[in-house]
Formats: sequence, structure tokens, C-alpha cells
Amino acid sequence: MLRKLWFATILTLLVVLLVVGCQKTNSITIDLEKTVSADQLKQMVKSKTNYYYVGFDWRLSPSEDVKRYTPLLNYLERQTGYNFRLRVFPQNVDIAKEMGEGRVQFSIIGPLSVLRAEKYGVKSLVIGITENGTSSYRTMIVTQRDSSINKIQDLRGRTLAFSSRTSTQGYLIPRIMLAQAKIDLSELASFESFQSYEDAANAVLGGRFDAAALQDTLAEKLAAQGLVKIIAISDYFPSGGIAVASGIDPVTAAAVQKALLNFQPQGKDRDGLYQWNNSEMPKGFAALEGDPYAVYRPWIKKFGLLN
Repeated sequence: MLRKLWFATILTLLVVLLVVGCQKTNSITIDLEKTVSADQLKQMVKSKTNYYYVGFDWRLSPSEDVKRYTPLLNYLERQTGYNFRLRVFPQNVDIAKEMGEGRVQFSIIGPLSVLRAEKYGVKSLVIGITENGTSSYRTMIVTQRDSSINKIQDLRGRTLAFSSRTSTQGYLIPRIMLAQAKIDLSELASFESFQSYEDAANAVLGGRFDAAALQDTLAEKLAAQGLVKIIAISDYFPSGGIAVASGIDPVTAAAVQKALLNFQPQGKDRDGLYQWNNSEMPKGFAALEGDPYAVYRPWIKKFGLLN
């Protein structure tokens, strides 16, 4: 009798648990489309899980570059609703290849990097507006103040510090300057590519190299401080900007492009920026017209810099 009573009790408990379990299952089966709109659902997913990674060519040191570019990404998040993260690569990493292989979706890069990335389907979104109010900049070659080097022709038999081989102002334009002055690299005593403009400048300031090729803003700053002497200035060339990788949703790319074109770093958007006036786009960004980098193409081919 006790065994029958025990069996009946267990059977009753199992039935109760089964009913309760079914009730719980039914209580959480809801139709999200009836709770939020499709647009709201898309926004929720985007804001919580969708990150776009942004790379950059080294300008000064990685820490300084990160401090400079992070406020720009914060601005883009406010304007577009998308989430962005900076991705810092070692200097010897090819950022063009990183974009081609999808490790970064956007990049703050110079013309040389953009042209090297074209084979991966990378395209420019906007071009930077420099301090002179145009989308152009220059390279300057500097020496120590008391150097006997006074013009670019004096570099024959001397040592020259470049920036990275993927740098437009730090390598490509200086190569053009040398070629226009009919100076071959073999006529230099030696030359070396450094990781950044800062490293190239320090190579001269420390006396290890006779001259260095620098971006115009840094060269002018050092010259104004009495630290270097400018001995050669290039023509104006198209400046860098921001590029987008292949495969990015056109709606996303258009939203980022619109936000960048509306960016006013010397106006309503200046709060929170870090030394933006020392960047290569101190006055924001402009729309692209035609092929702004056409002037570089024959030189890049001549110097074998596409690979």
C-alpha cells in the first residue's frame, strides 16, 4: 500500500512539473516584430554588436596618434550611431593588406597607402583639408641649424632619414624631390626609413643623420623652435584622407562620409579634440573630385612602390 501511495505521489509531482515547464516555455515565446519595429531592432543589433575597426598610418608615435584620432571616432559614433574602434598595427604591417583582408574597415591613410590598397577594392571616402584651406600639403627636408647643407643638391654624399616606405610625405614626395633634383639614391652616403616622422626628426636632432624628410607642419614647428633648418620644400601635392574597405555596406559608407564632410574641427566640433591642428586634416574633410591622386601614379610606378 505504501509503495502504491509513493508511486502515485511521484507521478503527481512529475505531472505538475511538466505543466509548470510548459507554462514557462509558453510565457517566453514572443514575437519581437510585435514588440519593436524592424528599424528599432536593426538599431539595437547595430549598437550592441557591430564594431567597425579603423586603422591609420603612423604619423608621430602610436600613443600620440591614438590620442588624436580617438575623439574623431567618438564624433563619428555620435553622428552615425555606429561603433568604431581604433586598431593599432606595428609599423612593419602593411595597412593596405590589412584593409584588403578585412581586419580594418576604414583607415586614416595617405595617398600612397590608398593607391597601394586599390588592388583590394579600397576606395577613398574623403580627402583632408590642410591648414592652407586646400586638400594639398608639402614635404620639407631639414638639417641641423649649423649644418653646411643649404640646398637639396648638397645632399649628395650625405645621409638622409626618410619616414616609412608607405608614407607619402615622408618617403614618396621626398623621392620625387630627389628625382627632380637629379639625385639618385645611390649618390647619398646612406639612407634609412624610420617608423614615423618623429623618429626621422630625432635622427637629425640626435646627429645620427645629416638630413630628414618631414611633413610640412612638423618641419615648420621644429624650425620655429630653432631646432632645425629647412633646406628644401616640395611642390604642393594632394593630401591624405579616409578610405573604406571593399564590401562595406554602401549605406554605412555613405553615413560615415556625410559625417566626415560635416566635421568642423575648428568650429562646432572642436571641443574634446586633441591637437587636431597638428594633424594632416586640421580643417576637416572635402569631397573627392575626379582622381585626386593621379599625379602620384607615374612616380609610384617608377619607384616600384605598389608592392
